[in-house]
Formats: sequence, structure tokens, C-alpha cells
Amino acid sequence: MLKRPSSRRRIGKEQIALNLVPMMDTFVTLIAFLLYTMAFMVMTSVETPLPTATPTEVAEKLKEKPLQLTVSFRKEETEIWSPFSKITAKKIPNTPEGTPDVAAIHTKLVEVKQQFPNEKQVVLAPSGSISYDSLVAAMDGIRMLDAIDPPIIVKNAETGVDETLKLLFPEIVFGNILSND
Repeated sequence: MLKRPSSRRRIGKEQIALNLVPMMDTFVTLIAFLLYTMAFMVMTSVETPLPTATPTEVAEKLKEKPLQLTVSFRKEETEIWSPFSKITAKKIPNTPEGTPDVAAIHTKLVEVKQQFPNEKQVVLAPSGSISYDSLVAAMDGIRMLDAIDPPIIVKNAETGVDETLKLLFPEIVFGNILSND
């Protein structure tokens, strides 16, 4: 006589149907929310050139000793200097909040620009202690001329016409990014 199969085996073979509608609804809502918030996000960038010089070009340029204006940000102060001693180094103490004094930095850089009106590049050497917001504010002060600044007039090399500069130091190059100060 044949034995009847156990009823336990039949119970275990039932299929469970997952309800994926709530999960799909969540993802559709999330995608719509992300697309909506991206419309309000504004991205800006400041282009900084990469150093592209061969050793022979560097040796040729160093014969005439360039200005190579450098702005070093430290915990207590900001220093504006030139490695070839073309300008006297100026140390500007930070504000009581610990951020760089952007107005004083800008004033000193306007003085340097009046001495070297054709110079366009500045090297930033930030320490690890400077915040991103402070660095961006300082970069804005370094790049732009204010309306109250004295006019700086330069002769255009191509046309020979005198032009008033609109930018202070438009080319910002980062150096010494991994400093431990």
C-alpha cells in the first residue's frame, strides 16, 4: 500500500508575492524631488591653469626673474611675497574671527598691480587651516578690481591703445596645497 504524501510539503510550496508598488512609489517621488531641487542649485567654477612648461622654458623664464606673486594663507596671518624679492613681503594679520582680512589683502595687491600692471598671475599657497569659504572670498578679492580702486591703465600690446584694467589678477594658480600649517 502506498503512503499518502505529507501535507507539510504542500504548504511549503506556496509562492509569496512581494508588493513592489510602495517601493516604486518611493523611488518615483525621490527622483521627482531630486530633479526639482537641482533646478535651484547653481554651480560656478573658477578656472585655474595647469602649469605647462618644459624645463628649458622654465630656465629661459628664470633668466629675467619673474615677479611670481605669491599669497600664503596661514593660521594667524596672510603673507604677500615674491620668491625673487621683486616686492617687499607684507604680512597681514587675520581678522579676530580667524579669517583672512580680504580688504587689506586686496589693498596691498592693488599696490602691487600698480607697480607691475602687466602681471596677471598669482600663486595661492593655502594652509590646511583655512576654510573653503574664506579661500573663495580671498580669491574674489584677488581677481576683481572694485569701483573705488584707482584705475590701472595698461597699453594693449596688439592695438597700442591705453586700456583700463577690469581684473586685478585673473589667473590664480594653486601651489603648496598639501601644507601642514
